[in-house]
Formats: sequence, structure tokens, C-alpha cells
Amino acid sequence: MLIQNIKRYVPLYPVLGILGAYAHALTVIPACNSSIFCSGELLQRVQLARIFPDSKTFVDLKLMYTSKETLDDYAKLMHETHQNPTREQLSNFLDQHFSNGNELEDWQPPDFDPNPPVLEEISDLKLREFARNVIGIWAKLGRKVSPDVDINSQQYSFLYVPNGFIVPGGRFKEIYYWDSFWIVRGLLISNMTETARGVIENLLYLVEKIGYVPNGSRIYYLGRSQPPLLAAMMASYFAVTGDLSWLKKHLPTVEKELQYWLEKKKVTIEVRGQKYLLLRYIADRLDNGPRPESYYEDFNSARNLPNDNMREDFYAEMKSAAESGWDFSTRWFVTADNSVVGNLTDVHASRIVPVDLNAIFAGALDLVGDFRNRLKDRREAQKWWSLAKYWRSAIDNVLWDPSDGVWYDYDIESKSLRRHFYASCATPLWSGAVEYNDAPRYASRLVRYLLSSGGLDFPGGVPASILHSGEQWDYPNAWPPLQSILIGGLEASGNDEARKLAKEQARMWIQSNYIGYERWKKMFEKYSAVQPGHQGGGGEYSVQDGFGWTNGVVLELLQRYGKDIKLDEVSVGR
Repeated sequence: MLIQNIKRYVPLYPVLGILGAYAHALTVIPACNSSIFCSGELLQRVQLARIFPDSKTFVDLKLMYTSKETLDDYAKLMHETHQNPTREQLSNFLDQHFSNGNELEDWQPPDFDPNPPVLEEISDLKLREFARNVIGIWAKLGRKVSPDVDINSQQYSFLYVPNGFIVPGGRFKEIYYWDSFWIVRGLLISNMTETARGVIENLLYLVEKIGYVPNGSRIYYLGRSQPPLLAAMMASYFAVTGDLSWLKKHLPTVEKELQYWLEKKKVTIEVRGQKYLLLRYIADRLDNGPRPESYYEDFNSARNLPNDNMREDFYAEMKSAAESGWDFSTRWFVTADNSVVGNLTDVHASRIVPVDLNAIFAGALDLVGDFRNRLKDRREAQKWWSLAKYWRSAIDNVLWDPSDGVWYDYDIESKSLRRHFYASCATPLWSGAVEYNDAPRYASRLVRYLLSSGGLDFPGGVPASILHSGEQWDYPNAWPPLQSILIGGLEASGNDEARKLAKEQARMWIQSNYIGYERWKKMFEKYSAVQPGHQGGGGEYSVQDGFGWTNGVVLELLQRYGKDIKLDEVSVGR
């Protein structure tokens, strides 16, 4: 059935009135001002000397003295070496002034259950044992922040949080915002409700301290966030516990976070003579210079640009793209000649209105309305629901392509849709950013698009894109959260054909993860869409294992489909 090409338009001005109702004073900590971990000559010299092969290593170290003492001693070193220290002298300076952070202590989640009830819902005995092994990984990823980080915070780049949590794995030793959504989902499925609550409350703590959830719990991530999934985490926890007093206590903090996105990330777009308000990723423009955790990489990429202004714009755009979680992808490449594949200097994330960001935000607005309604505050609920309805209308009018039958990102400057396949295209169905009665019709069109796009033609999962750029959020990498969104959106749509396709993709992804675990006894951060079970590649660092969101997604799919899915012995044996 074709979608009728009739667009519902909700005027912008009443929406601005609703926004005004939430325009209370918002205190937001700006970008990091550390002259050691975030900017300054010491950071630049150490990172460009490549003392450590991974730029993140230096900015995760602990200061042995105060910042002033450290910088005074650095000034002496520069004076003594006539502003030209050798790599060895720099390395010795670091040994004398920095130590391994050791800000995290191993932590055994108190509610860890090696045999939770979900295992009984999985009929295939090999998959049941696989799920048991995945659940066992939670105990290895548990961490708690050392009290010294709170007491001597100026010596660390780590942002203190009070509760134990689950790290993603590998080089990622801190909390990451959108990773936490799938980690929380996996913990709840694993009957680890207390740990899940602690993870969510850590994020709430950061909102209260900072005004938003940063990209990760490090000071060098200040000035950028990640997809706003905090309300969805709250909803997942509440669905399991029904804890109204907890919801009432923390709801104002979630509303504060949504206010941050409304104030800092909104952009007005005019389409067919009508104006719409939507969101984009845009890092704090006061945060100058390369990303501290990828300083060497950004600095060298910027060398290709002709002047300082262009280089600063590049650094800002890289941080904006990092805010998306898709760091990096052709999604953010905007080339002068409109060719599809460019390179990192073509990143212009802040001029792109992303489907997934706005769909997740629309879903969050609706959830907060539901929360208020649960607390019998119907007047406030109605405000959030009205704003959610507006956002759904804006997504429909700006991002839905009725001819292709799919949601695309939108380029603000060229005033056009970006008609390329990205696995984010099903997010409106996943997050509930489509009017409920319309969802089956949209899903019918989306299924046709997906089947013709080439994005589903691979045995190891759906790649982030079908464009081969060498970046990690492009072909051939298949990412766990994108499988969750695509499969979950099709499943939730109410369309039978979409649900059938969701189940097929779930079987493929579960089997791919199983193959990888059987062969390497690891769960990878990302996988190859071409070779089932093999780790992905590309990007700025080697593939990491652990892995928080991978565990959460496979448990989510096994919980949903485990009664019916059996391993394909032919494929597994390959």
C-alpha cells in the first residue's frame, strides 16, 4: 500500500510557545578548560611526538602534581632545551609527572546471576550455552571509580560517578552514553536490575553536574554528547520494575537533559514554504583544537587544509561527528563536487539533520510525556506529547522521501535529502517517531526500499552503509546497535512482512555472533558484514572486544527470538 503523499503540518510558532515553557535557566558546563588534558603546548608536543601509539593513552594518565606545578616544570624543560626537547626528554618528563590513572577498580556486580531466567526462553541448547557465556562477561566488565577521583579530581581526566558500572571493553575504560542503552538492556535481560539502575543513575548524576550527558565520562569529552537515549533507558528500567518513586525522583533530570538538546542543538529548516524545527549534532564551538583523545590523527588530517580557520572548522566538525557515535562515516562527508565518497576533511556533520537523532529525540519527548502521565501530571504530559507530535510531523515533512519509501538525512545548506543507504534509516519505527496507525504503511514501503538497497545482501549482518570509505562506520562493518535498531524497528512496526524480515536478520546476526564467539571466545565491538563472525576493521583504532553493547544486543535478540531460532549447522561449520 502506498503512503498517501499528504503531509501533516504543525505550525512552528505554537511549538516555540511550548519550548518557552521549558526555557528555565539551564546551567551547562562548557567545553573542557584543562591546559594539559584538553589544550595547550604540552598536549600538542606530547601527542605529535607520538610518545604513545594511541593518542588516548596520554589524556587518560593521572597528574602526579598540580596542573600549575606540572606546567611550570614543563616551562623549565622547554627553557633548558631551547624550546626543542628530544622525544626521550619528553618521555622522561612524562615518567616524572604522570602515572597510569588507575581511576577504576575492578567491581563485581552484586546482582550478577550466571543462570538468569532468560536462558530458559532459548530453545537451541548451543545458543543457550552461548547466552550463558555472554552473560558471564558482565562480571569481567564491572568497574567502580576510585574515591580518589572524587577527592583529587584535578589530577584526573576522569569524571567521577558514584555507582559501579559496566565498561564497553578494550581501550574504552569509561562510561559512554549511547553504549549504555544497550548495556542497560542487556543487564535487565540478565536479571541485573540493581546494576542497570546504577548505570542509569550515573548518567543522571552527570546531567545534574554538567547539564547533559557527555560523549563519555572524561573531561576531554565535554562540549559534546551522544544520541539522547537516557529517557529510553529510564523507560526500560521502569518497564521491569514499575518503580514510580524512582521515576518521580529522577524525571526532572531527564527533562533537563531534553532541554539541553532543545537549547543547544536545534536548527530551523524551510521545506516547501514551511519552517520546521529539528536537531543536529553540533559540538561546543568554544572547544578549539583537535580532539584530545585523537589529537595526532586530527592534527595530521588538518594539515591538508590551507589556513587556520579551515583547520578549526575541521576540528569542530570532527567533534560534532563524534557526538553522533558514528565516528566516522560517509554520512558526514559533504564534498565540493557532491561525489559520494570523500575523506575526513569533508566532514560537515553540523550541516546535516540526521534521521536517527531526531527520531530518538521524538521518542524521548513522548516517553517523558508518558512518565508525567504516570505521575498524574497530565498538564505537563500534554506539553511533552504536543512537542513529540510536532517532532514526528517535522520528521515526516523533512526527512521522509515518499518516492523512495525511506527516511533520509537532510543537508541544511544544499536543502536536499542525502539519498544514500545508511542502517539508521529504520530509527523512526524503532523509537516510535511515527504515528502509531501509520507505522505498518511506512514499514511496508521501508521493506521494499531495504530489499532493493543492497544493504541486506550480506551474510554477516547489515553494514552501516554500502559505501567503502575505509572509515569504520561504513561498509563492510556491521555494528550491533544498528542491527538492534533495524530489527527492532521492523518488529515494532505492526507489518507482517517487516516482522518476517526482522526475524531473518535477527537469525543472521545471532549466528554471526555465535560463530565469532566459538572461534575466538570474544564478542567484538563490530563485525564484518561479509565474513560472519569476523571482527570489523577500519577507523582510528584496532577492533576492541568485550563488548558491552554487543552483549546487550545479542541477549535482546535471543530473548525476543530464542524460542524459534535454531543454529544453521551448515553456516556455523564453515
